[in-house]
Amino acid sequence: MRSHAVETATALYEAGTLTLEQAAGQAGMSADEMAARVQPRDVDPSDDLDGGDTPLAAD
Repeated sequence: MRSHAVETATALYEAGTLTLEQAAGQAGMSADEMAARVQPRDVDPSDDLDGGDTPLAAD
């Protein structure tokens, strides 16, 4: 696993751009591994309860 990919995926997850599962896939790890990495940064993986199916709208 490359640290740059993990950092990028973590940043995108924290920004709300990726779901936990998407970020984990980008980082090359499981969702559980990603959750363990983001929790120490005060990001609550339970905030992603809808699985990313929420439609986005541009104003």
